[in-house]
Amino acid sequence: MNLLLSYTSIPHTTGVFLEKALRRVASVVTYGPTAGEDVFRSWNLLPLLSARKPHDIVLEEGSIGELQDGLPAFWSPDVFLFVESGILYRFAFLKQIECLKACYLIDTHLHADSHLAMAREFDVVFLAQKAFVPLFQTVLDRPVVWLPLACDPDIHCPYPVEEDVDVTFAGSIQSPLQERTRRLKRLSTRFSVRTDRVFLSEMARFLSSGRILFNASVKNDLNMRVFESLAIGKCLLTDDVPGLRELFVPGEDLAIYDDRSMIETVRSLLEDPERRWRLAASGRQKVLASHTYLHRARTMVSVLGSSPESSSCVPEGAEHDEHTHV
Repeated sequence: MNLLLSYTSIPHTTGVFLEKALRRVASVVTYGPTAGEDVFRSWNLLPLLSARKPHDIVLEEGSIGELQDGLPAFWSPDVFLFVESGILYRFAFLKQIECLKACYLIDTHLHADSHLAMAREFDVVFLAQKAFVPLFQTVLDRPVVWLPLACDPDIHCPYPVEEDVDVTFAGSIQSPLQERTRRLKRLSTRFSVRTDRVFLSEMARFLSSGRILFNASVKNDLNMRVFESLAIGKCLLTDDVPGLRELFVPGEDLAIYDDRSMIETVRSLLEDPERRWRLAASGRQKVLASHTYLHRARTMVSVLGSSPESSSCVPEGAEHDEHTHV
C-alpha cells in the first residue's frame, strides 16, 4: 500500500509514533507542516525542539501542485491519512486527490463537534476514544473504527533505576486539569509523590523510579499514558474510562480507582509488592502483545486495504461488542 501520511510534526505526538510503525507495513510518504519554535515555546516543549524533523514533503500552501511536485517519481498514493496532532492546517488539495481518504482523530473528548464536522471530509474515520464511536456511526454514512492509542516499546520500556518513590506521574498538572491536580495533592499528603512534565525516553526513565504509576484522565479519555505506563513495566493505577475494560482486566493487568477508593487502593498496593509486580508483569505482557503502534498500523492497513462497505475490525486484544465494529 502507498500511504500518504499527514500530520503536524512534533516529536512526541501520535503521528510520529504511527509513522514509524506504518513504515514497517506500507510505503509511506509524509506531507505536512513542522511546528515552529513558537509552538514549542508556548506549549512548554523546548527540550524537544532539537528532535523535530520535517516531513518528506513540507506543506506550505497545501495545494495539489505543491503535493504533486514533491511526490517521488512513479509513486502515487492509494490512501491519504491525516492524523490529528493538536495543530490543524488547510487541505486545499483534499478534494482533488484521487484516492481513499482517512483520518485518525485523537482528542474527540475535547473537540467532538469540530471532529464530527471534520470527519465528513474523509471516507474512513478512526477514533481513539470509544465513547464517540456510536455517535459518529449514527451521523456519518462511512466506516467509523475505534482505534485506541498505543505504546512504542523502543521508547516506552523499563529503565534500571532505583525505585525510590511511592507514586510517579508524568504530565501536566496545571489548570484546567483541576481534577488531576486535586487527586495528586491528596495522594501527596499520605505518600511520596513525584511529578514531572517529561517526554519520550526521559519520561520512561522518570516513571521507572515509581512503585506505582498514576493516571488521571481528562474528560474520560483513554489516553496514551495508559499504554506507555504498562509498557514501562510498573503497576499502573488509573481511573476507569470507556474502552479500558475491553483491552485490559482490572485486578489482573492494572489497578483502577475512584475518588472514594484511591487512598486505600494505593496503600494496599504499597503494602503488597508481590501484587504490584504481578499486575505490572501481566500489564506489560498484554500491552506488548496487542497494543503497540505496530499493532495499530497493521489494523489501519487492514481496514484501508478493504472496501469501505465491508471494513470491520476491532483493536487486537479487544472484545467484540456492539460499539467496536465498523
